Amino acid sequence: MQWYKALPILPSMVRPSQLTSVGLVLMLAAATHSVSAQQTPTKAVQPGGISLGRETTAQPDSALADTESRLRASLQRDPQSADTLYQLALVLRQENKPRESLETYTRVAQIQKPNALQLRSVALDYVLLDDYDDAVRWLRVAIGMEPNNTDVLYSLGRCLYTKNLFSDAGKVYLHLLTLNPGHLKAEENLGLTYDAENDPKRAEEALRTAAQWAKERDLKDPWPYLDLGIFLLDQSRDAEAQPFLERAVELDSKSSWAHEKLGMALVANGDSARGIHELQLSVDLAPDDPKAHFELGRAYRAAGQKEKARAEFEISQSLYGKHSQE
Repeated sequence: MQWYKALPILPSMVRPSQLTSVGLVLMLAAATHSVSAQQTPTKAVQPGGISLGRETTAQPDSALADTESRLRASLQRDPQSADTLYQLALVLRQENKPRESLETYTRVAQIQKPNALQLRSVALDYVLLDDYDDAVRWLRVAIGMEPNNTDVLYSLGRCLYTKNLFSDAGKVYLHLLTLNPGHLKAEENLGLTYDAENDPKRAEEALRTAAQWAKERDLKDPWPYLDLGIFLLDQSRDAEAQPFLERAVELDSKSSWAHEKLGMALVANGDSARGIHELQLSVDLAPDDPKAHFELGRAYRAAGQKEKARAEFEISQSLYGKHSQE
């Protein structure tokens, strides 16, 4: 039995290889209608790693808008061009327009059956809509088409992890790593999965491997260092965590999360002045984050600055109250 067939592809539905363009159109249309008709589900909180939603979109770029305009102009001349429609659907997702993107995918599926990577893009639209059930469903269809597609496998693992299906996510990452043993993001996220399953030994091994690969490859990605630093911080190994968190801040000085965790490590290591400075930077970067204010309050309290601590705790409590009402 092939690996992917051990996974439930589509309960009570046909195998992906049996899906026709008509079937895909009907499924896409039904799913798109469901998203439009229902409230967006609450997004699961991830204990670490960059949000998959942020990975699926591009930084604001006027070139994307220009590309969208060019593609729409081309469609005025040839409305039935499948290649142009698929390109437009992808650009719309990159512009963080998931509903328009899904509508375009539904339209083009009537003309040409999507391939695995195009279905992955459909799934990532659902990620942007915080609908991880439909995201997983389409990723499983894509895996049925191309069982060894590492891009699809990585996205599936991330979605399963976000749904707290840690065992399933771990199996996906392990399979991905057999196909591509040097896949850094798979190794990093495997570590996060082991951590979520309360397996600190294997979690540390995977996270250290990912951080080492990032160093050897001179990658400018802060997350392998940040995830390892957070893991060590959670294990109360503050001195070990500090250099990894410093590296994360060095690579991304605009990350409030990195400044917050580094500040916590510095305070725990007895450097209150630097710790408070890092936590102040975190609050400046994310003024609406109640956790950042809470940690700054704790640092002030530990330094004997009671009034400043009280003020930060009050801000934190107020922000938590606002979030609970949203």
